Amino acid sequence: MEGSDRLAAEKAQNVDTNSNEPKNVQPQTSPEAVQARQTGNQQEARRPRRAPEPLPPEALPEDIRQLVTTDTSNMKEEDLYKLVDAIRDKIIEVKNNRMQLINEVKGLRDQRVKLIEQKKELVSQLLKLRSDRKEVLDQLAKLNQDRSSTLNDLKAKIEQLKEARQLLDKEGNVAKLSLKRVQKRIEELEWRQQTSVLPPQEERRLVEEIERLEELAERIRKARQEEISIMEIEAEVKALKMKLNDFNTKINELRQKAGNLKAQIASLTPKIDELNKQINSLKQTIDEKSKNIDILSGELDALYNKYRELMVKLKELKISRQRGIELKALEERRKEIEEKAKRGEALSLDEMRILYGEFDLT
Repeated sequence: MEGSDRLAAEKAQNVDTNSNEPKNVQPQTSPEAVQARQTGNQQEARRPRRAPEPLPPEALPEDIRQLVTTDTSNMKEEDLYKLVDAIRDKIIEVKNNRMQLINEVKGLRDQRVKLIEQKKELVSQLLKLRSDRKEVLDQLAKLNQDRSSTLNDLKAKIEQLKEARQLLDKEGNVAKLSLKRVQKRIEELEWRQQTSVLPPQEERRLVEEIERLEELAERIRKARQEEISIMEIEAEVKALKMKLNDFNTKINELRQKAGNLKAQIASLTPKIDELNKQINSLKQTIDEKSKNIDILSGELDALYNKYRELMVKLKELKISRQRGIELKALEERRKEIEEKAKRGEALSLDEMRILYGEFDLT
């Protein structure tokens, strides 16, 4: 009996009386406590998963299934303690495996958060580049519109210049004649007409000459005005050409800038796609490991249930053994009192109660 009590005491040292869990076993940690850290407006908040359902025996690994389905109804106490030790060792093993997975999941989530931050930074750059390129393209469209308008103005002025030159060419060298000499000649003829008495035929010829000279003077004035107009148009054509060249220079610069922005955008897109692949791959790995954590939690539940069942049984055995010891001692005491009564010795009240069975150990 003493050996069994000592064995029970040694086994009890490995048990936490409050939780009925083996010592040296880490407290069960819920995988939901491990959450992804996220910063910025797009934080990744992991939704809490439901607690894993207890696994049925057929879903347990073979070694654990044998432990939790062992029939203990006819097992000896020492064999029960051996089974407790085996379950305790398996609990430690499973909890260590689960803790390793939890740490791996935490590391993967931290890695995923970093990748999400990198992606967020690249997306921000991409949006900025697209915004800048749109602004450049808008400026380019406005310049193209202005250049088209300027080109139309230039074509109109060139046509106007062509027409003016054609008109001037028709006049020949009239513009080069001396308007002053023609006017002087007109004045002389008019003076002669006014101061001289001329025959009708001579006077008619004089009037015709004056009219011809006045018409010539008018042609000279118009030709010279046309020359001035041509010079003004030529100056306008030159200004429009300079303006057109300026537009072409700015348009080329903006096209080059738009091309550079497009190239930068094109270089960012595959980087973002690659980050998306890595993020999705990590999520898949995290989900798989989280499922494994749930499976291990279910295995732990099965082991803990069996462990608590065994501890209750061992406690009942201990109480039963202690009761047997007390009953045996009481029976021996009753025999001693019977012998005392047979010898005619006086019995105390407690002795009489023991003798007549009034003591109840229950």
